[in-house]
Amino acid sequence: MYRVPQRLYGWWRGLDDHQRVQSTLVFSIGLLGLAHYLLFCIPQQFFIEDAGISFAYARNFVEGDGFVTYPGGERVEGFSNPSWTFLIAIFYAMGVEPWTSSKLLGAIFGLLTLPMVYGTARRTLIGRPDLSLRSDEGIQRIKRLDRLALLAPLLLVLSPQFAIWNASGLENSLFCFLLSAATFRIVKEGQEPEKRPLSALLFALLAM
Repeated sequence: MYRVPQRLYGWWRGLDDHQRVQSTLVFSIGLLGLAHYLLFCIPQQFFIEDAGISFAYARNFVEGDGFVTYPGGERVEGFSNPSWTFLIAIFYAMGVEPWTSSKLLGAIFGLLTLPMVYGTARRTLIGRPDLSLRSDEGIQRIKRLDRLALLAPLLLVLSPQFAIWNASGLENSLFCFLLSAATFRIVKEGQEPEKRPLSALLFALLAM
């Protein structure tokens, strides 16, 4: 962990001026998205009641009662989001209540979705980087398309539905992240066939 700042600094130094501006804009969009998200966490304590199903299963599992809705109840899979329920259970085992962990995970996965959406839009507009035009005109065109790609994450963070459902306590934030990451990866693999098909793993997790 102590090397993370050094690696980030090294990554930042390796960027050109345009890339630094783009990275700063993506980061700024993320801050805007976080502010929008917090509106549904601090001024109003917002949850969808169905989130309580995953919370109950995660709690009972960690406390040794198994996957049941209540201690002593029937052992049946009454939830449709195992990946999310398992994550909530992991945090509960570490002493973090589901009401808190679901909000933290909602923020984290919501923010991680934004660079995936930006990356997908950018690669869709520009194509494979090493196939781009090398002339000054081509470079300027790439920069214009690069800026245009910022609209995708910007419109997403301005969407009330994106903020509300990420803060709902349900698996929406994880679903959006896995969907955007899998989509980005499959676009990248289509442009660079030598890449390993990691999109298959992401889609498998999405199905869960």
